[in-house]
Amino acid sequence: MNKVIQVSSEVPFGHQLVARLYLKDLHLNAIVKHAQMEMHYLAWETVRKQTNPFFQTGTGFEGYLVGQCAVPEAALEEILCISQNILDAIARMYRFEYGFRSRLMKTLVKDADDSEAIQIWSAYFGAELGKLRARMLSDTQAQAFRTETYRLVRLLPSIEYDEIEDDIMQTYAVRSDQEIGKRKLAISLSTLPMKQQDAWLVAENIGEFGHPLVRQLLIHG
Repeated sequence: MNKVIQVSSEVPFGHQLVARLYLKDLHLNAIVKHAQMEMHYLAWETVRKQTNPFFQTGTGFEGYLVGQCAVPEAALEEILCISQNILDAIARMYRFEYGFRSRLMKTLVKDADDSEAIQIWSAYFGAELGKLRARMLSDTQAQAFRTETYRLVRLLPSIEYDEIEDDIMQTYAVRSDQEIGKRKLAISLSTLPMKQQDAWLVAENIGEFGHPLVRQLLIHG
């Protein structure tokens, strides 16, 4: 049984988007594009919030692990590994730039909206998706899950945006296929050991850097 659920929330880094629009004398409608980028984001959110095969509320990466991970515990280990690899790469790249690494983590959880940090997280996110998509080509189960996800997404309305004072709100829908009786883990920072918590923060939040308006923010600079 399919079910459409409405989600209302702030657009990631909406305050900075509004400021950029003002500086460039642009209206919000000028950068909204209901195109492939939006479909990718809705597919990510659909997997994260509704059709997740492993977790009650996931990250979005889970769709790429169908056919590779048989149980939720294996999927969790793989996602933490993906995120830790990103953190390790950042630590190597900015080895002595402790202040900037702090800004990166603050931007990740939206305690800051550093423009350079947004661009870097977006680049790492895109690179990781590229690797996962290439790996998916040899896995028929993952491809079938992706095909079904996009079938559901094509039935959804476009994201609606509303500029309110110095912020942007969004309303979008995700579609659920409501699997009954399937075992799914509930994952949160409190359920993980300290050494894995930063990796989970990356997994939970990095998908925001693929938001279509965030991508437009990077394009319009």
